[in-house]
Amino acid sequence: MRDTDFVARLHRNFALLGGQLKTRLKTQFKTQLKNHVVLGTALTLFAALLLVIPFYGCSPAASENTQGSSTAQTEAQKDQKETAPEGTVKATSFYSPTLGLDWNYDVYLPADYESNPDKTYPVVYMLHGLYGNHRNLLERFDSSAMLDEAIQTAGQGAIVVFVDGFNSFYIDSADRGLKMESAIMNDLVPYIESTYRVSKDRKDHAIGGISMGGYGAARFVLHHSDYFSKGILLSPSVWTKLADDNFIYTSQHAFSDGTNSWSWDLYNKLFPTQYLGEVDPSQVSFFVATTSDDGVVPVADVDTFVDQLKNAGINVDYQRDSGDNHNWKYWSRVAPTAYAWALDQFKSADSK
Repeated sequence: MRDTDFVARLHRNFALLGGQLKTRLKTQFKTQLKNHVVLGTALTLFAALLLVIPFYGCSPAASENTQGSSTAQTEAQKDQKETAPEGTVKATSFYSPTLGLDWNYDVYLPADYESNPDKTYPVVYMLHGLYGNHRNLLERFDSSAMLDEAIQTAGQGAIVVFVDGFNSFYIDSADRGLKMESAIMNDLVPYIESTYRVSKDRKDHAIGGISMGGYGAARFVLHHSDYFSKGILLSPSVWTKLADDNFIYTSQHAFSDGTNSWSWDLYNKLFPTQYLGEVDPSQVSFFVATTSDDGVVPVADVDTFVDQLKNAGINVDYQRDSGDNHNWKYWSRVAPTAYAWALDQFKSADSK
């Protein structure tokens, strides 16, 4: 019994010792494993830092973003400096006794108009083409923005009036049509001068237009050279002849003599060059632009008209282009040059 008890007691002690050893080994293993994990993580982070630190603040992305931001700021500042001050366009009307109606017009006032209450400005009257209205030169292309830029470049401001001429060809109809020429000279011009600060000096008065408006502008400069000194003619409708089946010839009545819807005798009598004898050629000048691809007014007709002006001793800046047609694409291309020409003419006249 004694041997048996001894053996049993010995087994219990070995079992107890084995359990304690197992627990201790297990604990030590977990601790070492944890330490290895922590150490491994630390080493990984440390290595990452060693890779990142030398390039901090000068990585390509950071450099590119900083440079891009700086460039964007520079461009924004440049644009801000180069952006032309914006003038104001007012759409309004007044009563015309000659026409017997409230007559619409738009007026462009330069950016410094309100801030210079004692300053007077040159004036440009702009005439639209056939089937158009006073809004065309502001909506079909942006005359306001063109004028802003031209004024900034030239350092010369101007008031610009956009006239509603209906389909009048800007003449006084001999039949039942409008007395548009008289309305402009007797109603519109005096009203504009009394309403806005327009210079009274004829050297500061210009008139221009596209197509039918170019024809009208030519007549006003030559027939009313006591008031107008400069003309802008873009694709002017200065026909020498129209075909019998031409739609304009058969449908328009501005040159009606009461018998014929279009009287060639009346048209020729009112043609702008009929007034060359009334003009001091040194006192008027023109900017004329057209394209050889014009399908409405043959370039040969414009060439002939320009030659007549030059032969009379009148200064003409003639821009004879190619491409486009008798259309808004072409006029939007040449209008900035035309506005710049007028402003330069005003500025040159002031310096004399």
